[in-house]
Amino acid sequence: MSTTILCGFKVSVAVLDAFLTANGLDETEGRPQYYPDHPDKDKISALLYKKIVSKAEAAAAGGSGSGSTASIDKNKFRVMMPSTEGMQHSFVAYVTYAWFTVYAHRELRVDEDLPAEIPTGFEELRKEILSFADPSRGVPESEKIGDEEGHMGLFVVYTYGYKGEYAPPWAYERNGPFKCDQCDAVFTGMMPWDRRQEHRIEVHGVKESRNPFPEG
Repeated sequence: MSTTILCGFKVSVAVLDAFLTANGLDETEGRPQYYPDHPDKDKISALLYKKIVSKAEAAAAGGSGSGSTASIDKNKFRVMMPSTEGMQHSFVAYVTYAWFTVYAHRELRVDEDLPAEIPTGFEELRKEILSFADPSRGVPESEKIGDEEGHMGLFVVYTYGYKGEYAPPWAYERNGPFKCDQCDAVFTGMMPWDRRQEHRIEVHGVKESRNPFPEG
């Protein structure tokens, strides 16, 4: 479970799904399939990245871009959806160009975490997705979000309850080995994380629980 802080735009799931199906992908139906090894196996993220690179190259060819796509980070482009309770699906999605998670608490480094410049090609991607809100595309008006469709901004989204939820790295590495950060002791075998924490607390007097809140 985590909270995601993101830069990007808001879009109805109905419009997003129309865009996805037009590009050969399955509808999300309000529940995107997240992958721990994002973005290499996440088809939605791969599509967003491919579109942005293509649009950036087109802009460069037309003289309105930098000409280089090397700085475009494929890890930044993702579809996020807010948490819902029970079996209900989200009706709103967010398409990101920058995002990070807050597992428990973290320092917000604005210059590093939230780039001021929107990547080349992202605005063109936004326009392409929003073209599916046109009445000719057949998306029911009742499933759209009115003036909020395509709204750009900085958003805070609670993203708990979907496959591939964003757990801190150490949650996936409980089998170790783990090295004590106070000495050279290394812990492997049975319950190495717990033994490391017990060692740090009892031997080094570290004021920390066995399962500390992660920062970042």
